[in-house]
Amino acid sequence: MNVMDRVDLRGNAGLWAGVVVVFFMIAVMPVWAHAGNGNAKQGEKIVKTRKLGNCVACHYLPNVESPGDIGPNLVDVMQEYTLADRKDVTQWVRDARKFNPHTIMPPFGTNKILTPKQIDDVVAYLYTLKK
Repeated sequence: MNVMDRVDLRGNAGLWAGVVVVFFMIAVMPVWAHAGNGNAKQGEKIVKTRKLGNCVACHYLPNVESPGDIGPNLVDVMQEYTLADRKDVTQWVRDARKFNPHTIMPPFGTNKILTPKQIDDVVAYLYTLKK
């Protein structure tokens, strides 16, 4: 390898760094951007679908025929949470045993009843219940 080849390699280092940055933005950033966001419309479907989240079996949710009343009214509960509390709301859905070891609420994330994306969607929907 002569001196000119070394110069070319060094010149290409900037190009490769650019390729790595673009790859990072395309492959990794969407995952980070998704974390903590969620799709509220999908979340509403999940909480109201008896074969998915089935939240309506235990909780009151608006516009649901025969909602449950074993768990708290989720409209009322969400009034207490701000966006800064999103990690806590997510944890309640993922595995409420962290807050209440005697809860009867299923650990949706721990038992893989819902995927992390579905949990983010549910949390996004729950935040639409704030008045």
